[in-house]
Amino acid sequence: MVELQSVWGWQPALYLFLGGMGAGAFVFGAILLLRDDTNNQKVVNVTFWSATLCLIVGLLLLLSELIDPLRGMLLWQSFSNFSSWMTIGAWVVLSAVMVFAATALLTTGALRDRIVGSSPRKTKGIRTATKALAIVGIVCGIGVAIYTGILLMWVPGIPLWGTFLLPCLFSISALDTGVALVEVIALASQRKSPLTGKARALLEKAVVILVLGEGAVLACFIGVMLGGNAVSAQGSASYSATAVASIKLLLTGELAPFFWGLFVACGLAIPLVAAVAGLIGHKKAPGPAMALGAVAALVGGATLRFVILLAGAHVDYVADTVMRLIL
Repeated sequence: MVELQSVWGWQPALYLFLGGMGAGAFVFGAILLLRDDTNNQKVVNVTFWSATLCLIVGLLLLLSELIDPLRGMLLWQSFSNFSSWMTIGAWVVLSAVMVFAATALLTTGALRDRIVGSSPRKTKGIRTATKALAIVGIVCGIGVAIYTGILLMWVPGIPLWGTFLLPCLFSISALDTGVALVEVIALASQRKSPLTGKARALLEKAVVILVLGEGAVLACFIGVMLGGNAVSAQGSASYSATAVASIKLLLTGELAPFFWGLFVACGLAIPLVAAVAGLIGHKKAPGPAMALGAVAALVGGATLRFVILLAGAHVDYVADTVMRLIL
């Protein structure tokens, strides 16, 4: 049997979640901005700042896995080893952070008003620049979302991760959790700056499409693993057997309660039902159903990253973290 990597800590799992969620949130915040740059401004602005913060924290977590955590932010070598997918990811995330932050600044009311003043020409210029950055940010966000899966796909010695379906799964999940974050922000600010009906419908339709897509990719992923068809340079029977063993750990093993309960039921089923209910009663103000669906999606998205890493690398994160703190 192929020896599994056992050096992954809890930081990558949290980075995969925060990075994906932040990227997905920016994508949908940018879509709302491009569709209507006069309404939903408060929600869009808070979304952009939240996306930026998620990526900054994720980048710090990524650097903490590259080298010494206390010096990771200061050493240029953290960004210079382009044979490492972690380094490539650091650059992708860093680029996204700069674009996200610039867009957030331009959508901040006080700053925008100070720049624009009463000049119609400046107003038009700021709107054009903001939309241009939003489009660039969508590309960066999708890149970050895809990378969160590629990072794992190309790690040697982890059969469960050796398929292109993993980046697909993580990318869809990133968009799904991103929508959930936007919904949480919208609910938190609905008294002062509620979402328009069209914006709510867009988010709820997106949830339905993304959850169904995520379920389909998940089914294919499980089928590939159970069939022993994981992408690997080894292509050996032992490698395939390890992939099967890892996926069974999710389906029927120690991780099954988390996989079926927190990811499938909580992270997929509840958001789907909540979104459908929201579309049926679209004239009503968003309430408990949207809140429940959004929170459930976030819980499910985080659970997905942790169980995939646990099943693939067979790491006890609690014991690993304690040992790192002690040593």
